[in-house]
Amino acid sequence: MSVFSQEKIDIAFFDAPMLDVLKKTETDYKIKFSFDSDITKGILFSFSKKACILENLIDEIEVQTILKFNKIDERYYFITVQELEKNFNVLKEISVKNYITSGINQNKHGSIAIIPKKLGLLPGLTEPDVLETLKIIPGVQSPNETASGIYIRGGTPDQNLILWDGIKMYYSGHFFGTLSAFNPYTTREITLSKSGTQARYGNKISGVIDIKTEDDIPEQTTGGFGFNMTHADAYIRVPLTKKTAITTSFRRSFTDLINTFTFNKLSDRVFQTFDANQERNIINNNIPFVRDNHFYFADYSAKIILKPSVNETLSVSFLYTQNKLSNSFKIPIYKDIYLDDLNIKNNGLSFLWNKSFTPKLKQELKLYYSHFNLNYKGNYNYIDDYLIRKSIKKNSVKDVGFSYSLNYKTNNNTNLLFGYDFLSNKTKYSLEYQADINSENIINSIKEDEGTNKTHSLFTEYIYDTNSWKINAGIRFNYFNKINKSVIEPRLYIEKSITYDLSFKASLEQKNQTLGQIVEFQTSSLGFDLENEIWAQVNDDDIPLQKSFQVSSGFLYNKNRWKVDIETYFKNVNGMTSQTRGYNDQTTDFSKGTGKIFGIDILVNKKFNNYITWINYSYSKNQFKFLDLENKFFPSNHDITNYFSWSHAFKFNNYEFSLGWIHRTGNAYTPISNFIIDANTGSPIIILDTDNINSERLPKYHRLDASVTYSFNFSDKWKGKLGFSILNIYNQKNIINRSYTAVPFINNTNEIDYRLETVDKRSLGVTPNLVFRVSF
Repeated sequence: MSVFSQEKIDIAFFDAPMLDVLKKTETDYKIKFSFDSDITKGILFSFSKKACILENLIDEIEVQTILKFNKIDERYYFITVQELEKNFNVLKEISVKNYITSGINQNKHGSIAIIPKKLGLLPGLTEPDVLETLKIIPGVQSPNETASGIYIRGGTPDQNLILWDGIKMYYSGHFFGTLSAFNPYTTREITLSKSGTQARYGNKISGVIDIKTEDDIPEQTTGGFGFNMTHADAYIRVPLTKKTAITTSFRRSFTDLINTFTFNKLSDRVFQTFDANQERNIINNNIPFVRDNHFYFADYSAKIILKPSVNETLSVSFLYTQNKLSNSFKIPIYKDIYLDDLNIKNNGLSFLWNKSFTPKLKQELKLYYSHFNLNYKGNYNYIDDYLIRKSIKKNSVKDVGFSYSLNYKTNNNTNLLFGYDFLSNKTKYSLEYQADINSENIINSIKEDEGTNKTHSLFTEYIYDTNSWKINAGIRFNYFNKINKSVIEPRLYIEKSITYDLSFKASLEQKNQTLGQIVEFQTSSLGFDLENEIWAQVNDDDIPLQKSFQVSSGFLYNKNRWKVDIETYFKNVNGMTSQTRGYNDQTTDFSKGTGKIFGIDILVNKKFNNYITWINYSYSKNQFKFLDLENKFFPSNHDITNYFSWSHAFKFNNYEFSLGWIHRTGNAYTPISNFIIDANTGSPIIILDTDNINSERLPKYHRLDASVTYSFNFSDKWKGKLGFSILNIYNQKNIINRSYTAVPFINNTNEIDYRLETVDKRSLGVTPNLVFRVSF
């Protein structure tokens, strides 16, 4: 029999009824579809491609619609609806396909779903990055220009709930956040919730990033491997039987063996102020020094899937991530040695059991374990061991969790969800600092804390879905045993169709958080630049329970390939401290405070055949108030008043092109009030203007990024891809952080003196990257 699906046909549809598209496809490719014509009603389809094979056309139909093509043989297919196959999560139905670009959809309960396998090319990326992709969504920003530094509507990264197959993640980046720690090629879907979060999610007060890996049984072994200029990776999915499968993946940097141009640019950005601070301590610039940095990262994952029946799925998932740094800085003439050793690990294990008892009743059971561990050791020897400083920093988080929920479908439009969560969270940190002068101990400081909080949560959701109304109303009840406190968290998302093309939406949510990050500056030379945050448990004393309340409303317009989404929001945050937010460098006081955030997010998207363009604009006013710092509201450290980006994506045969420009307000910083030399000790003292915290702004930030990929086939099964990207094409010298330091020098009287110097941390310069991938 001829293989008709490999015939190449010129395709050109524009807002064509799906029934007509299917009939023409049958004629052109000499195949047959079996389906219920009711599932095609109201579906319009647009697509054009020269020399298109059937596989590409089917993939595009599945991306743009809810249809699912099931292959019987080379000639016959039967068509179903995608949502009907998702037996265990009825809330995953899609309301807006291609919300921004292909592979990014808006769910019916207001969240955003990203499908890496179908994701279009984004500016500056040659392959999908699980967290970096989120930054093209309005309301999601990264003031420090990292993948893991995700700020969602003014919330900080430690306030985001990040789940990987149900496992809570406490460290989500590689190479100090420049890359995300999750392999996109085993990821099935990333769900982002910015507001109106479902009641099933708890214990974090900002956004939710729910990452789920592939959970189907492949018909045959599939996989892939590749590399770019920072790391290499491989993954494979193997069907062991018709009902079981295993997926494994591996990624590792090779930067400890080979320094590529891309890695050097990333390294310059990460270590710039850290290296400069060490060099500033050398009084005479002519004195030689030796620096040696070794760094690598790796992650591994595995998943076993068992499907005893079409109505039941069991899976076990495992993830391991590691980042390791060894730093050496030597000044031979003085026999001075600085040594830093940092090791960060985050691993977890989960068991998931989904079962459909009847067409109306379904269950989900989850057990998980998560472990974050940070170990730092620093040794600094001055003048042949005359002065010795040692510091040790340890931080660990251990989670054991259990969750069970039942979903009952009362009718075609209504669902009821009931569930229970249990979480035991153990947190420990230890900060040690020692200093010896001429073998006499002058400083021996140890700060420790250890605690366990057990959280019991009951939650319920009411889901109502018709052509006119979409309602998800929920409530979550939490009991935190460490502080003996109970809280109630209402959640609500409403969407009302005003016309066929225009909808109104509104949401509210209340959340609480028992675990957050505090900032410490004393225990390492990594200090102000790298890993100066540690996880600490709520104690209702100096680290109170964090609370947030958010309301939002807006409109969504979707017609003739135009999408316009406008949403305003207001968020109030309580239980903040100057230490958890990083303001304790402004004063020695430990101050409690509040925050208020107001913003507007706007997305405008238009598709012209194979070309998509979108504008993302956000206005936000993010203000904090701390009683002991300045008893009035001032801009937060991560406040970005105006954020604008304009992006483009274009497909031509096997090529994809993408271009994007970003322009935003500069970060806020606090100016200097005074700089003096202590008359008694001769030490420099830098005094910040605490009456005007964050009253100044860095210059405006802007850059242009681009990407291009070329896909090709080695054979019918083996496929390849080449890609090239470039960040900051015109090499804009953006400043993302400003601080001050005192630099020693020899004055005219041959004595050591100090001068004030501004320390600017700059963003990435022009940074190219290459990628080569093979899949089968």
